[in-house]
Amino acid sequence: MYNFRCPEPLLKLREVGAYECSMKKLVFTLLVFAFTSFVASPLSGQSQSEQQPRDQKNYYNCLHGFVGCDQSHLTDTERTQVREAAHQRNYNNCLHGLFGCNPSQLTEAEKPAVQEAAHQRNYNNCLHGLFGCNPSQLTEAEKPAVQEAAHQRNYNNCLHGLFGCNPSQLTEAEKPAVQEAAHQRNYNNCLHGLFGCNPSQLTEAEKPAVQEATDRRNYNNCLHRYVGCDTSRLTDSEKAVIDSQPSTSTSDNPPPRYYTNKDGQQVQSPTYYDKAPANATAQCRDGTYSFSQHRQGTCSHHGGVAKWL
Repeated sequence: MYNFRCPEPLLKLREVGAYECSMKKLVFTLLVFAFTSFVASPLSGQSQSEQQPRDQKNYYNCLHGFVGCDQSHLTDTERTQVREAAHQRNYNNCLHGLFGCNPSQLTEAEKPAVQEAAHQRNYNNCLHGLFGCNPSQLTEAEKPAVQEAAHQRNYNNCLHGLFGCNPSQLTEAEKPAVQEAAHQRNYNNCLHGLFGCNPSQLTEAEKPAVQEATDRRNYNNCLHRYVGCDTSRLTDSEKAVIDSQPSTSTSDNPPPRYYTNKDGQQVQSPTYYDKAPANATAQCRDGTYSFSQHRQGTCSHHGGVAKWL
C-alpha cells in the first residue's frame, strides 16, 4: 500500500547504509499501520454501536406486533420468539372476541376454549339485553333465564316510564303497579308544572293541591316579573302587593353590561326591558331579554329560555 524507498545516496552506499534503510522502512510501516488502526477502529465501533439499538428496536416492534417491524433483520432465535408472540396475541384476541382474531391460526387444543368463551359472551349479551345477542346460539337450559331477564327489564321500563316499555308483555299482576306509578308521575308533573302533565287524569282529591301550586307559581312569576305571569288569576290581595312594589322601568335600570362571546364579539348581557328590544334573541324566565348570538348557554343564569324571539 505504501512503498517506502531509500534516498539515492543511501542506495549508493549499500555496504554502509543498508541496515539504516531497512530500519527506516520498518519504522515507516509501523507508523502507517498504527495510524490506519487508530482511524478505522472508532469508525467501526461507532457503526456497530448505531446498528445495535436499531436492531433492538426492530426486534421490539416485531415482538409486540408494532409498525416498523422488518423480519429480515431478525436472528433465527428472534424469529422464533416473534412467531410465538404473534400466535399468543391471536389466541388472546380470539379468546376475548377482540379485533384481529384469525380462527384459522388456532391450534386444535385452543379451539374449544375460544368457542366456549364466545358462547359465554353471547349468553351474557342476551341475559343483559346487550348488542351482539344471538338467541339461536342459546342452549335450552339458558333460554328461560334470558326470557325472565327480558321480562324483568320490560317491567322496570314500564314501572318507571322509560323507553322500551311494552305494556302488552306485562302480566295481569304487574299492570296495577305500573298504572299506579304512571298516575303518580302525572300528578307530580302537574303539581310542579312540569312537562307531561295531563290534568284529565287527576282525581278530584288531587285537583285542589295542583290548582294551589299553579296559583302560587303564577303569583311568584308576577311578583318577580318572570315570564308566565297571568294577572287575571291573581287575587285582590296579591294584586295589591304587586302594585305596591316600586316600578322597575328601564329608565331606572343601570347601564347594561357586556361580555365577550366565543367569537370574540362584545355582546350585551341579559337586561330588563318593558318590551322586547329589536336586537334581542330570547326572553329569559326571569323576565330579562338575552342578546346571545348562539343558542347554547342562552339564559343559563337567568332561569333558562322562556321563548325565542
